[in-house]
Amino acid sequence: MARLSDSVDSERQYLESLECATFEQPAFNAPRKLANCNVALVSSAGLMRRGDDNVRAGTAEYRSFDNKIEDGELLVNHVSVNFDRTAFAEDVNTVFPRQLLQTLASDGVIASASDEHYAFMGATAPEQMQSHAATLASHLHSRNVDTVCLLPV
Repeated sequence: MARLSDSVDSERQYLESLECATFEQPAFNAPRKLANCNVALVSSAGLMRRGDDNVRAGTAEYRSFDNKIEDGELLVNHVSVNFDRTAFAEDVNTVFPRQLLQTLASDGVIASASDEHYAFMGATAPEQMQSHAATLASHLHSRNVDTVCLLPV
């Protein structure tokens, strides 16, 4: 994991200068027991299917991936000097742990794993992604997904 203290001084200073968003009415839902949750993955790795158009930095839309897609068909297109693709190349589950989620469902730790998971391009300004994130939230709700595992890259 990249740590702020390990960053180059100029990058650390820039990140420390950024304002965090504040919300007048923060949303809150009482947590459910995991054993009752249908869980989906949402990554910021800029994932794409082999052969699809590249996911470019600044792209605000998300892509969806059903469980039928083989791990070898997934590519990561995230652009960052802080992102080492080595683990992804060896095991997709280090970035997009669909197999682990299925195991958790089989073991009864969660009620079920969604049959579809999602990825945004993390190298995008959050305000550009807001409407797409809201669309995804509605889509997840319509698919009875009540919990997401956010996977920042």
